[in-house]
Amino acid sequence: MGYLWHLGRGQVRILMGMQPVEEILTREDLPSPVREKLLLVQQAKFFGEEVLGLAASKSYTFFYEVKTPPLGYNLSASPALELEPYRWCFPIAGCVPYKGFFERERADRERDKLAGMGYDIYDRPLVAYSTLGWFPDPIFSTWLGADRPFLVETVLHEMVHGTIYVKNQSAFNESVATFIGEHGTEAFFRRAGSEPDDFFLRLHETWRVEAVFREEMNRLAEGLRRLYASDLDRAAKLQEKARLYREAKDSFRGRLSPDQARRFAQVFQHEWNNAFLVTHLTYYEDLAVWEEVLERFDGDVRAMVGWLKGLQDAQDPLERVRAWLGSQAALDRGNVH
Repeated sequence: MGYLWHLGRGQVRILMGMQPVEEILTREDLPSPVREKLLLVQQAKFFGEEVLGLAASKSYTFFYEVKTPPLGYNLSASPALELEPYRWCFPIAGCVPYKGFFERERADRERDKLAGMGYDIYDRPLVAYSTLGWFPDPIFSTWLGADRPFLVETVLHEMVHGTIYVKNQSAFNESVATFIGEHGTEAFFRRAGSEPDDFFLRLHETWRVEAVFREEMNRLAEGLRRLYASDLDRAAKLQEKARLYREAKDSFRGRLSPDQARRFAQVFQHEWNNAFLVTHLTYYEDLAVWEEVLERFDGDVRAMVGWLKGLQDAQDPLERVRAWLGSQAALDRGNVH
């Protein structure tokens, strides 16, 4: 109850401190870069609602100044010899593989408790979150220093959570939001038609490097799963685990240019462990599934969103998606023959 009370206090503080974006935009002393970013968010919100079919809401029509960044902290944990997330269960959101905090001290206490129980820990600043439509989510001041594609992708990602959310299914929720956020971002800028050709070259290069990171994560996960299922004793498994993580980190660094490595500086600063890996797999492991689904809808993200809304009562929505893809493939084979 103390934790939920702390969340309530933090959310009320945000709600009480929000300012309407329309009022901020009327200020003559508003710096041009801030004005441009606020207008970009408004445009991304409109695009998400009108073009992608994401839920309309009052989110991103308000602004909140984060007095002492970061906005908050996110904590994930995993057993030392399993690629399974530690899950926390809450009203409304259900069971999720992360726990958010507005206060550093609370995050530290939870981290220390779980570390003392032998769990791997992944602790990082909170950039954004969705209240799933219960409250209007604001534009946080900490976003305004981000580049334009990241800002649009963040808005669309969180809007997906307010549109498609299945309790207790974090891999489904996060991977579909990641996928639609990325595809929606490119579609947004192409629709605007005001970007030079090299803008999209840079955007695709960013995503190519992120795809390299996902390859490394998936390959690492395969090796660790084999290790954890082996007959080695605990000490030998821990030693081999450390080697696999060290080699994966070095392998990824070796595939990057100096500029790309600087972009991933925070990733390299973190300890690579099971909690770190499981968190990234939650967001990225099923992206190939969504590529196939989008192909089935002839690249129409709005039609895909509409179909996904019908899965929100499913106990295992990813299994439903895979079954549907299998049935569609069977129909194709029937048509061929």
